[in-house]
Amino acid sequence: MINYKKLTAAMAAGIIAIFTITGCAMPWQKAADDSSSNVSTVSAGNLSQSGENALSLEFDSEDLDSSYNESECTKINLSGSGATVSGSGVTVENGNITITSAGSYIISGTLTDGSIKVNCSEKGTVRLILNGASISSSSTAPVVVEEAKKVLVTLADGTTNTITDKTRRSVDDEDFSSAVYSKADLVFNGSGTINVNAGYRNGIKSTDDLKVVSGTFNITSNEDGIIGKDLLGIKDGKFTIKSGSDGMKSTYDTDTSKGNIVITGGEFDITASNDGVHCNGDILISGGNLTISSGDDGVHADDNLQVDGGTIDIKKCCEGLEGVQITLNDGDISIVASDDGINAADGSSSSGMGIGGFGGGQNGGFGGGQASSSDSSVLLTINGGNIFVNAGGDGLDSNGNIVMNGGNVTVLGPTSDGDTALDFDGAFTINGGVLMAFGSSGMLETPTSAQNGCCIVTTLGTVSANSAFSFMDSSRNVIMSYTPTKNYASAIVYSSDIKNGSTYTVTAGSTTQSITVNSNITTNGVSGGFGGGQNGGFGGGQRGGQPGGSAPDGNGSFGDGQQGGNQQGGNQQGGNQQGGNQQGGMPGGNSGNGRSNSASSSTVNQV
Repeated sequence: MINYKKLTAAMAAGIIAIFTITGCAMPWQKAADDSSSNVSTVSAGNLSQSGENALSLEFDSEDLDSSYNESECTKINLSGSGATVSGSGVTVENGNITITSAGSYIISGTLTDGSIKVNCSEKGTVRLILNGASISSSSTAPVVVEEAKKVLVTLADGTTNTITDKTRRSVDDEDFSSAVYSKADLVFNGSGTINVNAGYRNGIKSTDDLKVVSGTFNITSNEDGIIGKDLLGIKDGKFTIKSGSDGMKSTYDTDTSKGNIVITGGEFDITASNDGVHCNGDILISGGNLTISSGDDGVHADDNLQVDGGTIDIKKCCEGLEGVQITLNDGDISIVASDDGINAADGSSSSGMGIGGFGGGQNGGFGGGQASSSDSSVLLTINGGNIFVNAGGDGLDSNGNIVMNGGNVTVLGPTSDGDTALDFDGAFTINGGVLMAFGSSGMLETPTSAQNGCCIVTTLGTVSANSAFSFMDSSRNVIMSYTPTKNYASAIVYSSDIKNGSTYTVTAGSTTQSITVNSNITTNGVSGGFGGGQNGGFGGGQRGGQPGGSAPDGNGSFGDGQQGGNQQGGNQQGGNQQGGNQQGGMPGGNSGNGRSNSASSSTVNQV
């Protein structure tokens, strides 16, 4: 998505509606003979602010039970290109073993080039017990569920099982595009191990729900690692995934209530060429430990992303967390991103480009013009957790609003002036928590309001990497401190311990500042930023031009000629208090939604 604000800055240099899931408590599909009394619910939190429509995982009692009576199971002993069968419900033909009846099947041995197929029209569950099985195929998916009410795969205790999709097939086989492919609900349990080597396309895929109770999964795939098309739900397990596209994924065709991912526990080590975790719906993470290295997003939701707990360690990505509405309630989150760290955005939204005017004057910043428009449906909410972001682009980025009610947040933003530690198109409201944000100063944005404490925004010049930052009260007590591992030129700090009317000392490397707080948001050395106005042009310098005009597309023109006057650089709060300091230009635009990067003045003494 084009960031028009950043584009506007580059050109100038050259010259909360909360989403609610409706009707989708996301129950797992139950077997025909199951009753509600045999259902265990693992709560994973709630995506709605009102407390309705909780997104949860439900497991039938058989899903949670990995035990079985061997004497009641049909035994399939794989051998070379065929198999021997002890029991009923199985046919063997030309290396294809087909299961046609509900029941339990113990599979062991080695099938060198063939497949296990489930084609069962009965209502009951088909259980595949992998007991040291190795299945390879060069022509189709090694494990295929063509028809069944539900298939339960039990990884027998202490066993290692291997599924190998040997080569790319000569004919694109969309129906069986994964090494393990199911057209029915698919459930994994047990404490054994399954190794999936998917040379054709995907590792494990269900076109319905895919859920994992337990087990160890080692998946190498040419494309996606694990796909639950309607729902991917993971209660526990250990996962090592190396994928040529997305690591874990959920999609939907037409039903927008589907395509969700719920993770309540588990250990994950994901290396993905595209997204580590990707879904077309909502993602809810309430537990587990996720370690992700990805070529694109670490965790991406087309709709909403919520973290209620667990550990998310994104060691490499383009953007770390992305969704329309991102809610962080708890958990430990660490992100290293080449672009934005956390990005709340609606990929379908767009806004017209309105080029802001220069406020003009000796100290004036950018005046009017609407660099980008805020999307009211886009929201980043931080209620708790420990959050660390190291971003090459924007640290925290929202195409709408940001609300911080709690949590401990540390942001290492960009070193270049084309991005900023905090980037938002609407408002940034702080009601609680602790915030430290470091970055460049060229596009510095300040929070718009602070409650229950005070926020200080200061520019520092260029401070070298690994130079300690500290924030102390008048008694030299350290309120907060951090040592950024890269260069920084600005700092934004917020805490309930910062009091209005008090004086504080800031040290950053060799720079020392004394700042007296006289507002809930106090700034030091922050020049005029982007102002408002939809139709603004460039206001001009000491003898700047008249207003840039009101072009229909929102792009103002350059002023020329006459003295502009001592007006604000942008209508309402366009510039640094008065963007046209002394004899700056007239207002750059004629409608005001702009943010001032100087919410209040401060008393500052350089020491």
